Amino acid sequence: MTWPMTWALVPAYMALAVAAIVALVPDRRAIWVAAIGLWTGVGAGVVFAALAISGLLPDRNGLAIVLALLTSFVAAIVMSFSTRYLRADPRRRVYAVQVVLLAASVCAFVGSRNVLVFAAAWLASGQLLAKLIGHASDWQAAAHAARRARRSFTVGDTALLVALVLLALHAHTLDLAVMIAASASLGQPYVTLAALLILMAAMARSALPPFSDWLLGSMTAPTPVSALMHAGLVNAGGFVLIRFAPTMEAAPLVQIGAVAAGLIAALWGTGILLVRPDIKTGLAGSTIAQMGFMVLTCGLGGYAAALWHLVAHGLFKAWLFLGSGSAIGGLRAAALAPLRPAGVIVAIAASAMSGIAMLAVGVPAPVALPLLLAIATGVVTATRVARGPGAGWLGIGAVGVVAVYAAGVTAIDTALVRPLGVAPGGIWLPVIVAAIFLLCWLFQIRRQIIGVPLPAALYVRLLNAGRSPGSA
Repeated sequence: MTWPMTWALVPAYMALAVAAIVALVPDRRAIWVAAIGLWTGVGAGVVFAALAISGLLPDRNGLAIVLALLTSFVAAIVMSFSTRYLRADPRRRVYAVQVVLLAASVCAFVGSRNVLVFAAAWLASGQLLAKLIGHASDWQAAAHAARRARRSFTVGDTALLVALVLLALHAHTLDLAVMIAASASLGQPYVTLAALLILMAAMARSALPPFSDWLLGSMTAPTPVSALMHAGLVNAGGFVLIRFAPTMEAAPLVQIGAVAAGLIAALWGTGILLVRPDIKTGLAGSTIAQMGFMVLTCGLGGYAAALWHLVAHGLFKAWLFLGSGSAIGGLRAAALAPLRPAGVIVAIAASAMSGIAMLAVGVPAPVALPLLLAIATGVVTATRVARGPGAGWLGIGAVGVVAVYAAGVTAIDTALVRPLGVAPGGIWLPVIVAAIFLLCWLFQIRRQIIGVPLPAALYVRLLNAGRSPGSA
């Protein structure tokens, strides 16, 4: 049995200590103490990360380091935001303890090498998140949202537990790394079952259809909780797929299933974003779409791209949620110029030429799809901002974004032991997926140009997605 005290678990132990201290202080000081404790943990995490990268610590788990830092950083920001946002909340000490415990549980399951610690922390994170969703316990909608989240998590958690038992019995060990490595020698029916159960757990935690209702309903949670969800919680599905990559790759049919599930979620979430007028639910729809694309990328074996997406999305979506209150009443007409047919043609041509070039030079399949979509998005954005106000400054900003993106991808690539996996179907599967995205985008552009609304049945389904029965 692997002793759970590893360097990767230090952030979790520190967060547990902070939670114990917060539980003892008066209500009026609880959130302040929690914020100070979390920021101390962030500083310590940076030091441990530097020591691990330099080779001074024996336990260099790049995936755990990245996600523990993301979780601690966002949790510290959220707690600092909460000092003002929840200053009059009568249950602020309970809130502070639960948030810190939630951060501890995430740090524990991303850093643990022991399957028992991993499973316990995974289960605890789901239950704590459900409690925070229902923080306003006297509000019926919040209580219903918490129950719905708990049901979805129970389904996914049960699937993950069964998969872990199956892998542990085969490997005769509780060491998670050994279990995962040994899964490739499991019989095909059993490894396919284990991979399918892992995919189900990832879909439930990342709110992919048919589990997306829990995230859409969770907008009853305090805004800081909505922001915190994106720090290793709603995106934990991507972590699981990266962590269990050898198991997934041993079951190519399940990999294709992950691609299909991610594609459906990306399109469904985008539809919700387009039709929902309320800001937080629109952001939740965007999250479903982003999580779908992340799971899709994992299914294609692009683990470095998926992890960078997980980190970048966690940061910018947390920022958007924390700023959602100030956005109400401050919406203005979009500054971007309307998209013209010439821009569409240029984007299609650039994507097509890029795809042909990738086929010619043999670009790895896991890299192809993110690259194709990035090129198309960049060209479309450039054609719009070039005719809008402040085009020069936007161009300079775009160069900065590209530089940050390149640096992030490089750092993530070195953090993972296997940044690229094996994609089922070779290069043609990413090409097919890119073609589907392109067709859906052309449908949306055509609809906007000629002023045709969405089909009524689809519009109603998207508008009512995630609503509780009998809600307004």
